[in-house]
Amino acid sequence: MKNKHNLLKIIIALVLVFGISLMQHTPSAIADVPLQTDTSNVIHIDVTYDPGTKTFSAGGFSSEELKQFGLPELPENIWAILTVFDNLSLKIIGDEIQLMTDEKPLFSMAFDENARAFVYDMLNVYMQAGKIDRERAESWLEQADFDITLRKSKELSDPLRIQLATLLQVKVAENGALSVEGIPTGMGIPADTAALLKSANIENVKICWNKGVVNGEVNGSVLPQMTIYEDGVIVIDNALGLNLGDLGPIFESSFGAGIVYAEGAPVAGECLP
Repeated sequence: MKNKHNLLKIIIALVLVFGISLMQHTPSAIADVPLQTDTSNVIHIDVTYDPGTKTFSAGGFSSEELKQFGLPELPENIWAILTVFDNLSLKIIGDEIQLMTDEKPLFSMAFDENARAFVYDMLNVYMQAGKIDRERAESWLEQADFDITLRKSKELSDPLRIQLATLLQVKVAENGALSVEGIPTGMGIPADTAALLKSANIENVKICWNKGVVNGEVNGSVLPQMTIYEDGVIVIDNALGLNLGDLGPIFESSFGAGIVYAEGAPVAGECLP
C-alpha cells in the first residue's frame, strides 16, 4: 500500500509541474477547439493554497511530501497569480486548454504540437528528477483529460481521483532503482528482492488495480484475480502500526503499471475495468 501512495504522489507531482509551466507561459491566444470525448485516462487533482504562509497541498498530500518526488517550490510569480484568485480550474481536454475562475471561463486556447513542445521544454526546466519522454507524453495526452482545481484555503486538499487505462511504465534497474515513465523516483527495491526477481527469471509484470480488484501477469502469464478489501487493510494497518493513512483515494481509483526488470521486454496493453 505504501508503494501505491508513492505512485499517487508521483502522478500528482508530474501533473502539477505540467500545470505550473502552463500558468507561467500560456500564450494569450484564444481558440475554439472541439472537446475530446473518447478518453481512457482521467486525472483530477484538488489543490489548496495559502498565500499568507506560501503553503499548499495537492491530492491530499502536503507540498513537503510531494517535493520528495520532484515537485519544486512554487515560484514567486505563481504565488502572485494565486493571491489574486479565490479559485482556479485548469483543464486539459484533448487539444484544448481551458482556464476558469469562480466557475466562469477565463480563456481557452489550442494545445497543438508546437504548444506542447514548448511545455515539454518548460517541464524539463522545472522538474528536478529527470527529462520528459515526449513520445510517451504524447501518447498520454492523446487519450487523457486533466483537471486541476486550485482553491484558496488552509485546509488539506481532497484526495486524488484517477481512472487510468494506460499503463504507467515502471523500470526496475538491476541495482533495484525505480523509475516511472523514464523519470527516476529516488526509490528502490531491496537488494534481496532484486536478486529474487533475477533468480526467478522475471522479466516483466503487469498489474491492474481497479478499486481493490487486482489483475496481474508475469512474463505474459495471467495470474488469478485477487480482491483486496479496504476494511481488512485498515484492521492490519491498525494492528501493525503501518500508518498507511487514508486509503479511500486508492480504493476509489483505477490504474495499472507495466513493470520491467533490467533488460526485460516492455509491457503492452491497457488496464480496462
